[in-house]
Formats: sequence, structure tokens, C-alpha cells
Amino acid sequence: MKAVIMAGGEGTRLRPLTCSRPKPMVPVANKPVMEHIIELLKKHNLTEIAVTLQYMPDIIKEYFNDGKELGVDMRYYVENTPLGTAGSVKNAEDFLDDTFIVISGDALTDIDLSEVIDFHNKKGSMATLVLKKVDIPLEYGVVVTDDDGRIVRFLEKPSWGEVFSDTANTGIYVLSPEVLSYFKKNEMFDFSKDLFPILLKENKPMYGFIADGYWCDIGDLAAYRQANFDVLDGKVKVNISGKQISKGIWVDEGAEIDETATIEAPCIIGKNSKIKKNVHIGSYSVIGESNIVEDRAGLKRSIIWKNCILESNAQLRGSILCNKVHFRENTSAYENAVIGDDTTVRENAVIKPNIKVWPNKLIDESVEVNSNLVWGSKFTRTIFGNRGVAGEINVDITPEYASKLGAAYGAVFKGKAKVGISCDRSNSANMLKISFISGLLSSGLEVYDLGNLLLPMTRSAVRFYKFDGGIHISTSSEDMARLFVDFLDKNGSNIDRGLERKIENVFIREDFSRCEGDLIKRVEVIPDYSKYYLHSIINNVKSQKMNFRVALFSNSDFITNTMSTLLKELGCEVGIIRQKLINTRTIKQSTLAADVRYFSNYIKTRKFDLGVSIEDNSEKMMLVDNKGRIVTEDMFIALVSLILLKMMNGGMVVVPVSASQVVEKIAEQHNGKVLRAKTSLQDLMAKMLCSEVKEGMLEQFTMHFDAMAGLVRILDFMASNDCKLSDLVEMIPDFHINRKEVECPWNAKGKVIRQIMQEAGKDRVETLEGVKIHQDRGWVLVLPDAERPVCKVISESYSAEFAEELSDLYVNKVREISRS
Repeated sequence: MKAVIMAGGEGTRLRPLTCSRPKPMVPVANKPVMEHIIELLKKHNLTEIAVTLQYMPDIIKEYFNDGKELGVDMRYYVENTPLGTAGSVKNAEDFLDDTFIVISGDALTDIDLSEVIDFHNKKGSMATLVLKKVDIPLEYGVVVTDDDGRIVRFLEKPSWGEVFSDTANTGIYVLSPEVLSYFKKNEMFDFSKDLFPILLKENKPMYGFIADGYWCDIGDLAAYRQANFDVLDGKVKVNISGKQISKGIWVDEGAEIDETATIEAPCIIGKNSKIKKNVHIGSYSVIGESNIVEDRAGLKRSIIWKNCILESNAQLRGSILCNKVHFRENTSAYENAVIGDDTTVRENAVIKPNIKVWPNKLIDESVEVNSNLVWGSKFTRTIFGNRGVAGEINVDITPEYASKLGAAYGAVFKGKAKVGISCDRSNSANMLKISFISGLLSSGLEVYDLGNLLLPMTRSAVRFYKFDGGIHISTSSEDMARLFVDFLDKNGSNIDRGLERKIENVFIREDFSRCEGDLIKRVEVIPDYSKYYLHSIINNVKSQKMNFRVALFSNSDFITNTMSTLLKELGCEVGIIRQKLINTRTIKQSTLAADVRYFSNYIKTRKFDLGVSIEDNSEKMMLVDNKGRIVTEDMFIALVSLILLKMMNGGMVVVPVSASQVVEKIAEQHNGKVLRAKTSLQDLMAKMLCSEVKEGMLEQFTMHFDAMAGLVRILDFMASNDCKLSDLVEMIPDFHINRKEVECPWNAKGKVIRQIMQEAGKDRVETLEGVKIHQDRGWVLVLPDAERPVCKVISESYSAEFAEELSDLYVNKVREISRS
């Protein structure tokens, strides 16, 4: 059998390690990771090897040549443009005349490939995927197999809501050559995204082999460190160069160690390296070839590549040094610092934890480096949460951070776009708007300052002016130190997760593209868009006059005054409630029950037609009808669906997967359809607006995500149809939904969803997001949270008691599985 090593990886998340080399050439235990893969293939008698290349191909060719020195026969196939995983293998089609194995050249593994091949042959499989159970599967494809090992479902790089298994695709495949006939040469084609879905749809024999061996996808710097440490701990079976002079200490030929030096296991000292007097080499250190560690220098849990010099009393703690790095006397680098090739650190300089230094840098003497020596920020965690970016002002989100995040957003447009930016009236939001503008301008974008707006106004402005994107910055009246940043696409929707990932990747790898000074554009200021926005709402009203009495509450004086003026202009009588009450229709736990009762009693006793509470950014509202009944979040979705279906005389409404099934009943009564979306803001918005804005779907978007315009639409419908809000509420059939949360560690979420799916038996299961189980008495949805170590459990049944019973049953299941 022949093998294909995919070695085209650029390794952007590993920078600065990969600034000067392709990802497969990054050394683990002093050998390129791809060399470990070749040794594994040879061990299983797979000696005829095709290698697919793209990024810096000559480095790999020059190092391995024809493979004879390693006892294999290697041929190279270079992509001029990226072709995807399957497209790159297609280049070697003439070489692959029989069943073959595909393996990544940038992962570390000791999986028993002979066992995988035997499994493939016994099953008569067309494609066998090697699978591995992992705790957190977000960066991999997740796969579900039946009892016989046959693949029944998979999804590439899921969000937490889409995680239906903890069984990940390792990217190791055994394939029949006929799979290459499913696509053309030089066509962009991927195994996971394109080929395997076709085979699954055509019911071709496709199996998953769950491997017991070690496997590590070296995707980022943390994984790279861990791979080296796992070699030292013996968790992965690879060949370590050199002799083991005592347990856990490997020394390669030509290395010199002074007798006064102290060496702690486990560690590796590479060929021709020199360890001088009174040096201390701590445990979990990997020293490569031809390095010099001089008197009284020391290192712990650090990795040094080739030709580095640590002068007297230089100290490394948890750091990585690439090739030809020179640390002068009394210098130091701390946890997670990474120093690129050909860098010199002069006397008494200190490199602080988590700092990255790109290649060819000079750090002057006595300097303390506390920010990365290249364009970006030092933060490497996920930037985006459930909705945009959130954090403490001047703690999580500083002016420097905002500028760099703006530059990262600008980088995804490649310097050619028009972007609108706005903020609320707080001083902190205005300060950070200036920082964001600086970052956007530095990437070459045209920037339009929309001034102080509410978020729905900014969404409207992005569409009106045909911007390519937008940013809105706002604070919370509940906590003025907390800031929220919404990134918008050309439709005014929040950007999707794919674009969020791109921004995160640019931000994390510090790879901002700065334009030349003479290409920086002037900021265009657009004043008073709010006036146009309000006039457009008034112009869209169909009824002649609205004589409603409306009770209005908001924490924001800006919203209160704007909404009051708008309603009065439309003929409404407005009563403003000044007491601090409630700011969302979700009735959050922090709200006092007495405040809620006061709000509803106020509307009922003062004979208002309805009450509305609008949250800070004017996106969400909570309604109370003329009988004092609170329209909860689930009821609001049903109410909006009812109004839209009546207005459109059918059509389609978009609701989240967690919404009541009463929406389907309403749609059936009005010859309409229901499209279920994920619960995330981005997915709901994307389903409503799609790639282009259509009038009917824009109505939905407005009613769900614009409290001002949405309220006017509801009042307009009531006036046109001569009905009260209570009449509309009473048209909605009774339903009972129960919502709970249960603690669930991050590393147990995949296992929880997989086991719940497996235990579902004859019940109907949906996996649009989380896992939704339909039973005779109702349904229950188990949904992993994207930001916290919890799962949400949502159920619906024909009574409140049964809904709560269903929730409790699955809360206990989640707790039991996650603790097992």
C-alpha cells in the first residue's frame, strides 16, 4: 500500500515558529514533525510515499530529498494554488493505483496504521476515517458511527451548539482510489467538507476507526509545547535521537556537558550542543543541535532549536527559542514567550510572559518587553463570545486593544472597503470609537463616522449607505464599566462565525496589513442619521392615526426621549415610567419580582393599551398587554410570527430551534412556513436577511432586532386591524416551555451530547444545534453554552408540570454523564 503525506500547511497560528518554515518542518523532540510521520509509515511497511506541498515546498524537498536516508521512496506534488485536502491528493492520482493511506505531515501520532488498514479491508470500506475521542472538539470535524463502525453523521469545525459527539476526525484516511473520480483535477475540493458528504449521501461504505494511540494536532503554540512534553513523558512512541544516559535524559552524539552542570529528567540535549559550568537544565527542556549554554545559565520547561547561544546567567522559563537566537548576559524570558529566528536579546533585557517576538529583531539592553515585537496584541484567547466582543473598559478592552482589533477587522477586507462606525453617548464608548477608527484607517479602509446612534440605527445606516460593514460600540446602564462591540456585515446583521474566526486568526497571529502613509484616507462624518431613521419609520406607517396609550420604560434617557417623541408624533399618548424596573423581555433573575408586578399593575390600573420596556441598545423589548400580562421571550416570538403571517398572508417566518412548536400551528392556520435557525444571533439574522435584503424578511428582522421600529410596526398592525394587544395574545394557543441550566465542564460537552443521542432510542432526534429529542409528550433541547461551562436544557410539553419534569430528567442526565 502507498501513502500520501499532506504537507502543504502554512501554520499561521504557530507563528513566529512558522515565519521561516512550513508547519511540517517545525521540530518536535529535535526532529521535524513530518520526520516522525515518515518513521511511523516505515514502521508499518508503508515506504512508497507521495508528499503534497504548497507553502515553502523547497524547504521540505531539500531536507528529505528522495527519502532514501530514511529508508523510504518519496515523490513530491506541488500545488501552485490551494486546492483543498482532496484536491492536493488528486495531483498524485497517477501514483495512487491501489488503496492508499492519507496522513497529515503536521500532526504527532503513534496510531497503529496496520490495525487501521486491516479494519478497512475487513469492512470492505471505500473510505475509512481514523477517529479519536477528544475533550474539546471545536477545531476538528466531529463524527458519529453506528454499532458496526459505519459513519452516519459528521460536521467540520462545529460551534458548541453543533457538537453532537466527542469523536474527532484525525485527518488520517484509508481510501479506495475510486474516490478520486468524484472530482476533477485542479478543482478546489476538500475531503471533510466536500467528498465525505457525497459518499454519505450516496450511502457508500464509509467507516470510522476509533484509535487508541496518541494523536495531537499541532495547531497552536500550546499544542506544540504539549507535544514536546508528551514525548518526554513517553505518552507517544517516537524515536528520540541520542542515548538515554540515565532514566529520562537523552544526550545525542557530540554533546558536551560540564561535570558541574545539573540536569533534571526528563530532557533532551541535541547533537554537538555544549552545556558549560554550573548550568542548570530543568525538567521538560528540549535543547536542539549545536547550541551553547554558558556558565550559570539555566532553563526549565523550555525548547531551544538550533545554533542558539545563552550567555552567562541567561534564564529561560517555559520559553521557545527558534534558530540562531542569541541571549546575552543576564537576560531572561518567561512563560509562553516565543522568540523568532535570528533575534538578539542584549544584556539585562527581560521578555515578559506570553510575548511573541518575530524573526530578525534586536532587543536593546535593559529593555523590558511587555508587548509583542510585531504589530499585534498579546491576547491569544477567543475574542468573540455569544454576541460580538464584550469586556471591561480599560481592562479587557483598552484603546490599544481596540485599535488592533479594528486593524484585524480591516485586514479581512484587504484594505478595500467602506465601513461605518458609531457608538452610544458614553464617554468611554466615544474614546474607544476613536481607537477603532485609527485601526480601520491603518488598514486602508474608508471610514464613515456615524456619531452617536443606537444599534438598530447603525444597522439601518449600513444598509442605507451600502457600507461593506460596520461597528457599533455601547455600554451597559447596569454596569458602566462594561463595553459591547457589535461587528456588522453589509446587511447590518452581526457578522457570522466564519468571519469572526478570520478576525480572531489575524488578531492572534499578529498579522495586520498596514497601508502606506499616503494611502490613509480621511474620516467622513455623517451627522444626524437618527433623524432620517425616525422619518423612515414614520413614512412606513400604514394606518391614519394611532390613538394608543403607551407606558414606556428604559434605563437610557436617549431611548426614552427618542421613543417618546416618535410615539407622540404618531398620535400616541405616552406615559414615561421613571422607576428602575426591567430592561428586557427575558425577565432576568436580577430583576425584582416586585418591580415586574408594579410594571404590569401600572399598565392595567392606569388603563394603558400596552407597556413596553426597551433595553439599553434599543434592540430588544418586553411588552405588557392591556390586561397586565407580560409577553415573555417565547410568547414574543409567537406574537411576531402571528403578526407577520397575517401581514404577509402566508410566507415564511424564521424562529430559533428553541422556540415553541406553537409557531408551526400558527403558520399552518395562515398557510405559512417556519424555518428553524440556531439560537445564535448571527444565525437568526443570516436566515432572515440571507445574502440580500428582501422586504418581508426585513420586516422580521426589524421586529426582532429593532425595538423602536418593531413597536411601531406592532402598533400599526393593531390600528389597521382594530385590535388590542390582548386580542393578539389570546389568538396564540397555550404552550408551556421550561428553561434550566446545568453545570457541564468544557471537556465533557461533546461526551454529553453523544451519549444523549445514543440513549435517545426510538425518539426522533434533531441536531441543528445541540441535540433536540422529540417524545410523545413534548420535546427537550440540550444545548452547550459557548461562553460558560454549562448546558442549557429547554423543554416544551402540554402542561407546565410535564415540561419541568422533562427538563429535570435531562438536567440529571447531563450532570450524571459529565461527572462520570
